[in-house]
Amino acid sequence: MKRTLIALAVILIAAFAYFAFPSPDSMKVVLVGDESGGTAARDKHMLALMEARLQRFADTHQVNVEISYLDASLPRVKLETQIQSFVDDGLADVLLGCGDSSCVRRVLPLAESYGINLVYPGSSEGLFKSRYLIHLGVVANQYLFPAVSWVRKHLGENIFYLGSESARSRMMGRMLSNQLLKASGQTLAGEEYLDTFEELPSILDKISVYQPDVVLLDMCEWLLHPTFVQALRDIKQRKFSLCTDQRMPIVNDLYFVSHYYDHKRNRLNNELNKTINGTPNALLSMALLAIDMYIDGWQKQRANHASEIADYFKGKNAFTAAGSMAVDFHNEGSWHSVFIVRSDPGDDKLLWMSDVLMRPVMFPGLEAPSDWQHNLTIYWRNNRGRWRTGSMNGKPWL
Repeated sequence: MKRTLIALAVILIAAFAYFAFPSPDSMKVVLVGDESGGTAARDKHMLALMEARLQRFADTHQVNVEISYLDASLPRVKLETQIQSFVDDGLADVLLGCGDSSCVRRVLPLAESYGINLVYPGSSEGLFKSRYLIHLGVVANQYLFPAVSWVRKHLGENIFYLGSESARSRMMGRMLSNQLLKASGQTLAGEEYLDTFEELPSILDKISVYQPDVVLLDMCEWLLHPTFVQALRDIKQRKFSLCTDQRMPIVNDLYFVSHYYDHKRNRLNNELNKTINGTPNALLSMALLAIDMYIDGWQKQRANHASEIADYFKGKNAFTAAGSMAVDFHNEGSWHSVFIVRSDPGDDKLLWMSDVLMRPVMFPGLEAPSDWQHNLTIYWRNNRGRWRTGSMNGKPWL
């Protein structure tokens, strides 16, 4: 009886020590995404895949993985309170996620204030320069410049640009009109930014009147709304998408640029197709790469500190479902291959790919970072302090 009580006491003490003093091999990760709004479904799908990858690692290696979630759609005060609680509880060693650059703009300033790294798998317009941001997606110069050059050569000189009411689309339009087309003495046939769905019929009428050779599309958030996608199918002109992280659910007369292409002979790409529940795209490919690279770095260093995470990611090369890529040594972006594809009903057709990995330039073109940031600030003020807007029937949905 005495031995039984002693054994029971030892077990209880061990259990208390296990929960009160976590194993040094405990991995702490905060996954970031929007839990409400028009992008919530996309982000929840991405985060579910990231969590599944972490759980598989935990199960196969007997590692304690503590996963928390940060809702980037919260108002700033609540968002800061949530991050503060993660820091106080010792859970915020690294932030992984964000489905687009609007999310990064909300989260990054808070991550910087607490000295936490944010590993971002998506693309951006090239507006971030922070030692706490590890950027795995592409930036504007890597795909916009070759895309416009290819469009003008193969689809026609007469271009109509259709963007969303977002910082990304406005800055894309600025690069088009102030740099890429201006250098050749050309102007856009038309330039429109969709804010409310009710504006779309008049925009479609303009496209019908102007008769451009091609409609250049950058209203990526709106592609998540089926009603908008259905209306977009009425455009008779050829359409070229600049939404590098997602596939457009349109197959007639559609071309797109991306750093992801569905390689049938790429083993990692085939594995990605089996892993996800839906259409593979660049965002999901880079999100899972972020998990794999973080796990690899954690295994080698057994540390989660921001400086050590950043040092591990610097200059790393990887072969991914999207092909080969390399993290820029200064954490300002990642080198990628770029593909231009025609989406056909039967199968996609690869039309062009870069010969080498494209260099990221976070502030591309002829403007200095200060000028770029100045124009972005003007947009932000004019847009009622929001980085993007969108409504249907008078109700915001983004």
